Amino acid sequence: MKHLLLCIFICLSWLSCQSQIYIPTSLMPRAGDTLMTAVDNLPANIRNIGSGRNQRWDFAMLEAPYTRSTVWRAASKGSADQLFKNAEFTAPLDEQTEGYFRTQGNDLILVGAVGPDPLNLNKKSILRYSPGLVERRYGLRYGDAFQADGNLVLTLGEDEIPSWFRKKLPVSPDSLRLRVSYDRQYDVDSYGRIIVPGGIFEVLREKRIEIVEMKLEVKVGRRRWQDVTRSVRDRELLRTQKRISYHFYNSKSKEPVARVWMSSNEKKVLKIEFKPREEENPVQNLANVRSDIYVSPNPAISDVRFEFFNLPPGTYKLSIYNIIGQEEWSKMYTINGNYTEQVDISKLKKGAYLYSLKDERGRTLSTKRLMVIRP
Repeated sequence: MKHLLLCIFICLSWLSCQSQIYIPTSLMPRAGDTLMTAVDNLPANIRNIGSGRNQRWDFAMLEAPYTRSTVWRAASKGSADQLFKNAEFTAPLDEQTEGYFRTQGNDLILVGAVGPDPLNLNKKSILRYSPGLVERRYGLRYGDAFQADGNLVLTLGEDEIPSWFRKKLPVSPDSLRLRVSYDRQYDVDSYGRIIVPGGIFEVLREKRIEIVEMKLEVKVGRRRWQDVTRSVRDRELLRTQKRISYHFYNSKSKEPVARVWMSSNEKKVLKIEFKPREEENPVQNLANVRSDIYVSPNPAISDVRFEFFNLPPGTYKLSIYNIIGQEEWSKMYTINGNYTEQVDISKLKKGAYLYSLKDERGRTLSTKRLMVIRP
């Protein structure tokens, strides 16, 4: 009887511990930290993303051709530190964007960034958020929920407005002003155990819903700013966006164990960032990115993923050659930045191949080896 009571007590204690996962503020990133993540842009066989207590999420089959290294530095070390004087830290948000952050209580706040604007009108814009966007809140427990807003105002002069966008406007402006509002809702709706390539972790899951609304104003001569949001010929450009993501946090890891981006109807997983295995893949420092292409898995049997990485806007040709230089397969792509595609190579014979990426001028950007095996 005593043994039975002891077992019941241990089980109840375990369940209690599970519900008390806590994310301390000591996990906030600091200058000098290097956070390691990987991204699967074509996640497959992800069946359980449910919410509630004692969940189990299995992301063990995620794949990525390289590991991303994100280095956090003092804001004074950034290329645009004078533009964000209230920032404490800087770190890349992605391959093209440098973010600036500050802390406020339990919150890590994005105050600004240098990179493409929400409409990709300019390759490099100064983005100031007022108020800043809450990128992550610490001190979280299961059941916590909060809401935060942010705004962005971006003005472009006549020479900064691309010709393709001018054609979509009802007038030819001297300057334009883009107003973006961000309404974020955060809900710590689950806890449990998650399996990723980097290990098994006890986590809290935060569901994040972000509503993004954009308005466009133009200025012609001495006239006042005029709202032309409803007059833009391409309505999709300025449509209200609903973004849904899940963030899995562990009480000992500074980087999220996983972040999952969903379609707006939550029926499709778009991509997953996850904690990788140590020293499994080559490391790509996001602060020093270059155009490249990767393939995984390698060696491969039937299907491979080609990851196009940080490419300037343009048309590219991807080819696979056999060992005597004959082209076995090729395809043209129009790409701006990153892109991932799955390719069926089941018709290729067993052996060694080269895959090569060329730009629209015929210049070779990268050539690498691909091994095809058969069971």
